[in-house]
Amino acid sequence: MLNTLYPPKFLLGIFLLLYGCGQYRGGDFEPQQVKELSERELVAYADTNKVFSRIEALTNPRQQVDSLLYFAEWIKNYDEDITLIYAQRAYDISTENNWDTQRGMSANRLAWSKGKRASYGEDVEDAMVDALISKRLLADKSGSYWEADNSNLLGYLFNRKGERDSARFYFSEALEMVQQLALEPMLVQKNRAMILNNLAITYSKVDPLLEEAYYQQSDSLFQDLGNWENRSRLWLDWGVFYTQTGKYEKADSLLSFCIAYGEANRDLEFLGRAYQKKAYLYGRKFEQQQQPEDFEMTRNLLRKSLELPQDRTFYRSYELLGSLFQNSWYYLDIESHADSAIHYFKLAMEGAQSEGAINVMQSISRNVAVMYDYNGGIHRDALGEDFESFVDRNYRGVVDTLTDRAKEAFLRINDVEQRDLTIRENNKRRDQLNIGLAILLIAAVLFVIFLLRLQNRRLKAEMSALRAQINPHFISNSLNAIEHLVNQGEARKASKYLVHFSRLTRQILNGAVDSIVSLQQELSTLKHFLVLEQLRFSDKLSFTIECEETLDKEQIAIPSLILQPYVENAIWHGIKPKPEGGYIQVKVKREENVLVCIIEDNGVGREAARIRKANSRLEQKSMGMDITQQRLRALGRVKGPALQIEDLKNTEGQAIGTRVVLRLPLKPIIQK
Repeated sequence: MLNTLYPPKFLLGIFLLLYGCGQYRGGDFEPQQVKELSERELVAYADTNKVFSRIEALTNPRQQVDSLLYFAEWIKNYDEDITLIYAQRAYDISTENNWDTQRGMSANRLAWSKGKRASYGEDVEDAMVDALISKRLLADKSGSYWEADNSNLLGYLFNRKGERDSARFYFSEALEMVQQLALEPMLVQKNRAMILNNLAITYSKVDPLLEEAYYQQSDSLFQDLGNWENRSRLWLDWGVFYTQTGKYEKADSLLSFCIAYGEANRDLEFLGRAYQKKAYLYGRKFEQQQQPEDFEMTRNLLRKSLELPQDRTFYRSYELLGSLFQNSWYYLDIESHADSAIHYFKLAMEGAQSEGAINVMQSISRNVAVMYDYNGGIHRDALGEDFESFVDRNYRGVVDTLTDRAKEAFLRINDVEQRDLTIRENNKRRDQLNIGLAILLIAAVLFVIFLLRLQNRRLKAEMSALRAQINPHFISNSLNAIEHLVNQGEARKASKYLVHFSRLTRQILNGAVDSIVSLQQELSTLKHFLVLEQLRFSDKLSFTIECEETLDKEQIAIPSLILQPYVENAIWHGIKPKPEGGYIQVKVKREENVLVCIIEDNGVGREAARIRKANSRLEQKSMGMDITQQRLRALGRVKGPALQIEDLKNTEGQAIGTRVVLRLPLKPIIQK
């Protein structure tokens, strides 16, 4: 088909570029310098069969990676799926050859592509893994385009996740970095405009004045550049802003231009989004004013969006159609529209479930429930099954989807850690040889310094190995417990625990980069962990987490996951053996310049736990306790013992629990 549209000579001319040794050199990929291609060229570069046959003909793997990254950048607004394929192939080649810089660049492009595909928050965690990998591998690119782009990328992904404060921090950081880059003024202006557009979105429904100010700044820069492609994408976001603030004429004007731009440039993905956003505008007007013409306009726009080649967010059109017919039923009392609404919500639920869009599923479930129970259930036949079965079936499907994606994300981040671990071990052996020779010439004090460095490296390596071991185990147990809830028909509880699971895994992923976190983050992670343990113990476990009010939890630094091993140990060796269950109490307070953390349980006590462990062949030694004690020793001296373990007994000398006291240096968090 491609040869029918374009003459063979044209295709040959396009792909001859691949053989230009001077144009593609490993490490020279500079996305900020990439020029736009014509539609004919984009079609040619989107033909993966021909591209890969030419790529494989290149004998230099670095040229292959460089070429793939350029192709991915060229067609990123033309075909996001093909972009993802090229970026993934570049990442695989870089990984096979242990090229950290090229691997970091490829991971950056992967994260951008996955983040843009996650239009309504689906699969953001997978994109965040790639962003963290890129940030780690390109850490030595300080002051470069990559440092600024990774900050912009993290801001973009945090905003997708709904963490707007973090998003604003990274966008502001990127904006400052871009100003310092040695780029052409037009490129600096283009990057500033895109970041300002991103920054505006973070103020949606929070500060309309500031949001519009950022849109105006960004639009002015794009207008000066004559950049209609990026300007039209900005107008999509700006149109939603005007819709949400009730300025419908302005919103209609911007979104009508976006539709015209999409049609003129045959940008089907962009056109579909424009139809959806304009339908959202007229749907809101209909909800407020109940005018028939607004109903028809909304329905026609959504039908047009569904006539386009379906992408991963087609369910959004079905969701909007469901809301439209539900509002018509509610405000105009057209009973048949309730059945139509349920029909479209069912289609939307299927798409949202396949993408793991749990927030959308929750909204759809609430809307269907209203119509399902109305007037004795006169609309129940439209659903085709019991409401409980409808919810359970779809939530069971989303558990499978999230399970697969979470496991894949953890395997990928663990693979990076294992690679880094191997590199550290190789470097360690090399350093040992060099330092061994230096010991013959240098005083014994340098030998002591070497031993300290060696100990720190070993501890970091053990922590990486522990994380690689713990994560799949914990994921499997938690998801099995959540799946049990779904099978028991407890969809609401399953949804609640899925949220805790998502937040816990997200914080563990973030902790893969930073070994020091704020006290607030540490206690939040601990809370999510305990909630999931409550689920596994069938609510026979209770807990409290208390922090002294005078402590600024956001500004106090604490080693990541320093408390979790002791809490886990208290649960499994203290609480688990008790048939009636028990409680865990965590307290954090300040004593002069020391942060005191107390973990207390009412379990069977250490002596009973030792006897039980001695009689059980299944018990294994906890790596977490040993590594945590080594981490405590590495933190430095504090007033009093760093770790105390007390056996709690009643007046008759019987064991009534255990108290663990950790004393950590009180240090402020260092802002990056």
